Amino acid sequence: MISISFVLTSAQVYSGIDMEIRNESTADKPNIVDLVVWVKNETSSKFEGNIYIDVPKGFRSVSGNQIKIELNAGENRFLPVKILVSNDAGFGDEEIVFSCKNSGNELVVKKKIIYKVQENNTLRLSAENSLIYMNENNVNDSVEVRARVTNMGNKRQDVTVVFKIPETAQGVIFVERKAKIEVLKDTVFTFKFLPAHILKSTQVTVNIAGFREPEKEIFGNTSVSIQNISSTQRYRDMQPMTGFSSYAKNSITASYRRVGDNSDMYQLMGSGGFNLPAGYVFIRGNIYTMSNQSDPVVNNTYISYHRGNSEITLGNVSKMLEMPLFGRGAEYSITSPDKDKKIELGFIDQSFNLIEKTPFLQNGYGLYARGTLGAQNTSRSISGVYAFRNDPYENANHNLLGTDVQYLFSKDWRVNAKLYSGMSFYEQSNSTKPSLGVESQYSGVISKVNLNGSYFFSTDYYPGNRRGVLQIQQGFSKTVFKEHYAYANILVSDFSPKYFSYDYTTRSKNLRLDTGINFARKGDFGWGIGYQYQEETSNNYNSFLNTFGSNELSSLKAQRLTEYTSWTSPNKKHSSILGVEAGLVTYPDMEKPKFQMKLSGNYGYKAFSFSYIYQYGAYFLSEYAFSKMMNKTEDYKKLSLSAFYNKAFFKDKVNLTSGISYTDDVLYGKAPSAFFNLKYLGRQYGLYLNSSWYKYSVGNLNNNMLTVEAGVTLNLPTNTLDPGKKGSIKAFVYYDNNDNNRYDEGDEAADGYVIMINNISFKSNKEGNIEYKQIPYGKYRLKQVIQQGWYYDEMDIEMNSHRRSLEIPLHRNGTIRGKIEYSFDAKTAQEFNPKLGGILINIFQGEKLLQRISTDENGEFLAFLGTGEYRISLNESTLPVNTYCEQTYMDAESIAGKISVLNPFVIKVKEKKIRVKKFGN
Repeated sequence: MISISFVLTSAQVYSGIDMEIRNESTADKPNIVDLVVWVKNETSSKFEGNIYIDVPKGFRSVSGNQIKIELNAGENRFLPVKILVSNDAGFGDEEIVFSCKNSGNELVVKKKIIYKVQENNTLRLSAENSLIYMNENNVNDSVEVRARVTNMGNKRQDVTVVFKIPETAQGVIFVERKAKIEVLKDTVFTFKFLPAHILKSTQVTVNIAGFREPEKEIFGNTSVSIQNISSTQRYRDMQPMTGFSSYAKNSITASYRRVGDNSDMYQLMGSGGFNLPAGYVFIRGNIYTMSNQSDPVVNNTYISYHRGNSEITLGNVSKMLEMPLFGRGAEYSITSPDKDKKIELGFIDQSFNLIEKTPFLQNGYGLYARGTLGAQNTSRSISGVYAFRNDPYENANHNLLGTDVQYLFSKDWRVNAKLYSGMSFYEQSNSTKPSLGVESQYSGVISKVNLNGSYFFSTDYYPGNRRGVLQIQQGFSKTVFKEHYAYANILVSDFSPKYFSYDYTTRSKNLRLDTGINFARKGDFGWGIGYQYQEETSNNYNSFLNTFGSNELSSLKAQRLTEYTSWTSPNKKHSSILGVEAGLVTYPDMEKPKFQMKLSGNYGYKAFSFSYIYQYGAYFLSEYAFSKMMNKTEDYKKLSLSAFYNKAFFKDKVNLTSGISYTDDVLYGKAPSAFFNLKYLGRQYGLYLNSSWYKYSVGNLNNNMLTVEAGVTLNLPTNTLDPGKKGSIKAFVYYDNNDNNRYDEGDEAADGYVIMINNISFKSNKEGNIEYKQIPYGKYRLKQVIQQGWYYDEMDIEMNSHRRSLEIPLHRNGTIRGKIEYSFDAKTAQEFNPKLGGILINIFQGEKLLQRISTDENGEFLAFLGTGEYRISLNESTLPVNTYCEQTYMDAESIAGKISVLNPFVIKVKEKKIRVKKFGN
């Protein structure tokens, strides 16, 4: 984009001749500047002369740098001038000077305008070799990754190229290379490393990113694939599809834990999966034993088999339903091919230890069935659930039937709803109790007011998660006065569950209102004020309040004003927040309200953080009741201090987390504590050390506890698990010397030939065989790789059986050789920077681009092609500035076993405009 400002200076030494420059450029032609030169003869005689145009580097006048002009007395003339701006025009202000001279070459009038060329910082990043082959014979050799950066802009630029090298002996590493790149020049960045573990993977990808300094702005990225080309490889999905394939991080962890002075714990856990010819198996295990127990505990342990769209699990099953079920059991699920519908069935014996000696079903059991429509649709789905649980503690059989609905009406309105009905049969009282549970959650916007609500109701004998509960939560928020944020939140709850096995009737009611305004931040500070109303009523603490045996409800009421202030340093390294609450509270056995307050806040700096709370006066009935239980006559007080430090070292391989805290109140007494955790994460193994210390001292009770745990994790080879059918491709590669597409007399096995299936490369063994194992059923592409004077035809491979055998005949290919050369006159050629390497050559067959190669440092290129007709085309965009090629393509024929030599691509150089003055009679 070029912007133009008008005349800065002018000179007129010949009265009566005037000149103006007018701009008629348009934005749709950013590299063409349209000007009109207006010349006026205000004299009484004819004028003859020339207008000379002096342009800076990178600019060129289409009509030349000299315009002849003749003006009669009083005549005006408008002369169109077009200026081309090339990519090598320097950014910033550039002068273009128009000089009008008479026939005697005397200056008449001179005008000068300024063209402002906008900065162009375009950079191009490309990999010199996007594919590098490795095998067991050269694994100890270093691999060189090369990336080329071309400065296509109009200023010198500082760049940083970052190589991300995975799976090396040092783990994942990042390497930076820096350089200054001149205008329209390029630089090759290289990095060498030893691929110590490359043969453990089918392929490894080196990611390369380019950053423009000093802003660290990314301008491009690319990648280089380093492939293991052994003759036999297993399938590995490099990009697992969600819902179809899963990625198993296989590992085993062993640990030892010392708790206190006399308790030792030994634990072994792990997980992993492996593919089968049809489907896959995934296993998770956890076993531990303690010094004071006779039998080990095996929990969170199961084995699951996945095939197609179905799955079966045996072992520990945890099902978070409206009536949750945990324990030993089995689960079966099946999903429709489109992943939209799902059915789950399960049976659970409610014993957590898989090897527990308790008789089967003694601790109760449960079963469930759930069907879902829209299983992967987070905006619209519905499910129906039936759950049954035999509860030996209540001597009851519970049945629960219901539905869950999620519905997104628009981007602003969402509703989740649940409706459950229950039927419980109690053996002890020989009674039947129906029950009901209803829940609804929503969020939406009305007149720019944000609304969100949650409502729940269940009857007293409801066997679900929340029994005998009425709870209403409603929130409002809105931006006011354009930049401030006002809010209000209301909570109403009533908790009154009932049990046949538990005679005491418990009742708790709560009412809470929070409202306020958060003001817009001013600089580094934020501020908000609010109001709180709290009312808590319960009979759970009567024994602590000298009303034991009574169902009388005790209540606490409080009103408080709140304020918070936050601060963040300009460099974002420091942050702090301070909150203040203060108000009046009425306790159960007091008539007059009392003052209460709370100070809380935190401070953070980089990896360090500090938090504190000081509270005067009980905020909840529990705090007030425990204070009375301890025969405390003074007001409840609480002090809590804590400090934490979290830091990663050695390129995030080592992580340190530690902290100390101190609490002082009537319930915990003076209780200091501390912890220290250290973790090392390596590629093949990990280590961790966790320790904690806690001291409890209140009244006559004292407890001092130190816990130390150490463990090691062994990372096993990862695996891509696929639930579908799998098979193997076994191919025989041979040189088809008689070119009849079948292996017969005169042909021979191809040793060491590279074959590519999809993006995985193989190298045939001495017998000419390759094998691709455990690949999912589907379609695969045999991609052409031409080498050593031979090629094979591309084809699709349909994998639909356990074993697939095929032959790959190799045909002799042809070779096309070419080069570039420069042709110019050094006296008349414009300034240019000749380069031979890095000129791109495109090879077409018909309209299809087959491959793109580049010239070497000698300006030569070589292409191995199957027999046929091709078009070899030179990419002019990769030529140096001020050069061009008149004939940019050539037609060529590739003949088996022969080398076809092309005529050179002749690169010419633009010539300078030379002014010639002739003298004669």
